[in-house]
Amino acid sequence: DSFIKLKEIEYRIILSAGRKRPLEIIELNFCDSDFFHILGLQYLKDIDLPKAKTKLFTEINKGSLSEEYISKSQFFDNLQLGYSIKQRIEMAINIEQYMDSDDFNVAIYKIQHENRTKIRADYIITCKGIPSVEEYYIFIRKRKEEEKYSIVSCFPKAAVAYWGGKRYVMLKEKIQNNTVSTLFRHPGY
Repeated sequence: DSFIKLKEIEYRIILSAGRKRPLEIIELNFCDSDFFHILGLQYLKDIDLPKAKTKLFTEINKGSLSEEYISKSQFFDNLQLGYSIKQRIEMAINIEQYMDSDDFNVAIYKIQHENRTKIRADYIITCKGIPSVEEYYIFIRKRKEEEKYSIVSCFPKAAVAYWGGKRYVMLKEKIQNNTVSTLFRHPGY
C-alpha cells in the first residue's frame, strides 16, 4: 500500500553546486517498474519471480507474491551485501519518511570502482528516517524515456561508504494531489 501511495507523489529538489554555477533540478517520481530495484529483488536469484517488473508489482499488490514467499530465498535475510533484502523492504515501506526527512543531503554520484559497485546513478542521497538515527543511501538516476528521475537503489549505510561531489539543497518540495508542500527552503534561495 505504501508504494501505491508513492505513485501519487513527486519530489522536486533544486540543487546548487556553488556560486556562478547553474542550478540543477531533480524531479523524482515513482512507477511500477521502480519497485523491483528499490526492494533489491534482483538479488533473489534462487526463487521464481515474474521477469516483467510491472507484473511483479501487480503480483505483490494482489497478494499472490507475499513476503512469506520472498523470505524463502537464502538471500532474503543474508548480510552478504552489507545489508539484507529484508532491510530494503522495511526501508521501502518508509521511503516517503526518508525523502521527507530534515536530515537530507545530495551529492553527484560517481561510480566508485574501489567499492566494486554496479550501481548506475546520477545522484546519491544520504538521509535519516524519522525518528531513526540510522543513515540510509538512496541512489537516483534520470529515466531514459523522460526528464524525471527514479530511485534505482536504496539501503542502510553499512561498512561501505559512497560519496560524490557535494550539492547544496536550495529547495525540496513534495507534490501530492496537485498540492505543493515546501519541505525545505535554503535561506539564500
